[in-house]
Amino acid sequence: MKPTLRSKTQKLLHGVERDSRLSLFVHLVLASAIVINVLAVIFDSVHELAEQYYLTFAITEIACTLLFTVEYGLRVWSAPDNPDFSGRWGRLRYMLTPMALIDLLAILPIFLWFFTSIDLRFIRIIRLLRLLKFTRYSTGLELMLLVFRQQLGIFGAASAALACMLVFSAGAIFVAEHEAQPEAFGNLLKALYWSVITLATVGYGDIVPITPFGKFLASIISLTGIGIVAVPAGILASAFNAELRRRENEYRHQATRQLMGKRLTERVRNKLRSHQEELGISDEQAQSVLDDIRDVHRSESDEILTCPHCHLPLHLELKEAESNTPTQKP
Repeated sequence: MKPTLRSKTQKLLHGVERDSRLSLFVHLVLASAIVINVLAVIFDSVHELAEQYYLTFAITEIACTLLFTVEYGLRVWSAPDNPDFSGRWGRLRYMLTPMALIDLLAILPIFLWFFTSIDLRFIRIIRLLRLLKFTRYSTGLELMLLVFRQQLGIFGAASAALACMLVFSAGAIFVAEHEAQPEAFGNLLKALYWSVITLATVGYGDIVPITPFGKFLASIISLTGIGIVAVPAGILASAFNAELRRRENEYRHQATRQLMGKRLTERVRNKLRSHQEELGISDEQAQSVLDDIRDVHRSESDEILTCPHCHLPLHLELKEAESNTPTQKP
C-alpha cells in the first residue's frame, strides 16, 4: 500500500531519519528555531537591547511562532496515522499528551500578546517554555524525562521524607533561636526558609544561629541535609544505569535477530542504525554489541569443523565415507 501524505508527514515529524535529507533538514530547522527564539527572549530582557533591536526581536518572534504553529497543526493532523492515536478521538488524545501541550504552550504567547492585556514579563517567561520542545531532538533529555516518570513513586517518597525533615528542623530552630533573634526566627515561615537553605547545603549565611543549642541543631541539620540530597541523586543514577542496560539489551536482541544467518549488508546496517537511534544507543555501544555478536557467532562456527570445498560438517563427511567404503571379506 502506497504511503499517504498524512502518513509521510507523521513519519517525518516523529523522528529523525539519517538516510533522509528532508528529515534532517526539517528537524535541523525546528531545533534551530527553538534555540534562536530562546536566545531572542533572553536578549530581549535587556532594556537597552530591547529598545535598539525591537523590530528584529518582533520579526523573530512572529516567524518562530508561525513555524511552531504550522508544526503543531501538522502534528495534530497526522496524529491518527500513529497506532497509539488511531480511532475516532485520536487527535484529541494526542493533543492531551505532555509533548503536544508543550507545543501548544509554544504558540500561545503571541496570541496572548495580541488579544489580552497580560503582563509582558509573564508572556516572556511562557516563551522560555519553548526550550522544552528541545526534548524531541535530544536523546539525553528524553531519557531523563523517561527515568523521572519511571521513578516518580520513589521520588515522591523521598520528597515526603524531605518535607517532614524541613518542618521538623524549622520547628526545632524556631524553638532554639526565636527569643535570641526575633527578626530572623520570629515565626515558622522565616525558620522554614532557613531550614530549606540549610538542608539544601547552600547556606547563604544571611541567617545564622547564635545560641549554643541553635548551633548544635544547625550542625545536625546540615549533616542530615547531605544525606537527604544524596538519596535522590543515587536513585536517579541507578535508574539511569538500569534504563541504559535495558536499551542496550534490547538493541542486542534486535541486532541478533537481524544478523541471524545474514551478512551485515547495507540494508541490515540501516535497520540496525534505525533501532540504535530509536533506543538512543551511542555508536560506541552499538559497535561493542555488534563485536560481541560476531565473536559469539565465530566461536560457535569454530566448534564445528567444515570441509573447505563443500562447506559441509566434517563429521557428516566421515560418516558418508564410512558408509560408501566396501566391506572387506575376511
